[in-house]
Amino acid sequence: MRSPVNFILTALAIADIMTMSPYTVMAMYLYILNKPECSEAHTEPWMYFVMFHNLFIIACHMMATWLTVSLAVFRYIFVCKHQHASTMCSMKRAQITVLIVFMVTIVSNTPYLFMYQVSIQNTTTTEFCYWVALSEFAYKHQMFINFVHWLYGVVIKILPCILLAYLSTLIVIAMQKAKKRRARLLNNISRVIDHDSSNEHNRTTMMLVAVVLSFIITEIPQGLVAWISAVDKYFYHNVYFHLGDIMDILVLINSAVNFILYCIMSKQFRDTFINVFFAKCLPRFLHRLKQHPNGGDYRMVNTETTNV
Repeated sequence: MRSPVNFILTALAIADIMTMSPYTVMAMYLYILNKPECSEAHTEPWMYFVMFHNLFIIACHMMATWLTVSLAVFRYIFVCKHQHASTMCSMKRAQITVLIVFMVTIVSNTPYLFMYQVSIQNTTTTEFCYWVALSEFAYKHQMFINFVHWLYGVVIKILPCILLAYLSTLIVIAMQKAKKRRARLLNNISRVIDHDSSNEHNRTTMMLVAVVLSFIITEIPQGLVAWISAVDKYFYHNVYFHLGDIMDILVLINSAVNFILYCIMSKQFRDTFINVFFAKCLPRFLHRLKQHPNGGDYRMVNTETTNV
């Protein structure tokens, strides 16, 4: 299954894992062992962890977001510009794409380092507590807060959704046109090999479209809320601040659903997953290869184009 698209999918899976993993520790501490409010139980090291957690998952989620866009671009080239796919969608370019996304994510998340700080705050029940709050720099520069909200709402949320929706539409239209052309060329003659490869190609494309749609459904509401917060500062305190847990849940759903989509929609992924993790547990008669009509066995054709 080594191919440029699967390489990007692997990078996307790693980004999703990094997005979800620290949340378990944070949720355990903040919602089970303590309460998500300023209290004397919160120590300074734990508050630094909470602040690091917030910055880390934003960076990882942004990386996953633009990897999803890159995935759609690669699939668009393969479906709509297939004559250039072998050169434009090579493994080397997939590796360069992942590296660029990683570097741009690091640079784009730099402003968040100046947005928050761990500070001691007075409360009504205790003399003081450690809590994550806006930094002094952010308090003094409202325009900086608006810029960060614009960055989060537009660059990380809304813009990728627009690009993904546009590319997915082009891909679906191209698939429909290709299906009609193939029907005319085949002239109702059954060709098993062409039929099988075409079905696998369509399943792969529809799987990626499903990944894109799940991303849009979970990300658009967050982008709109963040964008409105950049326009109206009262909206941030009255609405955005209280929706933090819901937006975190949406991010976790988006990160977790991809694996389920792979298993449901890609037979090649299911077969490979079973062979890698459960092959030793299965009876021998379940270990099957695809059968060619002439009786021979065959694997996936190992060319740069068919592997995209």
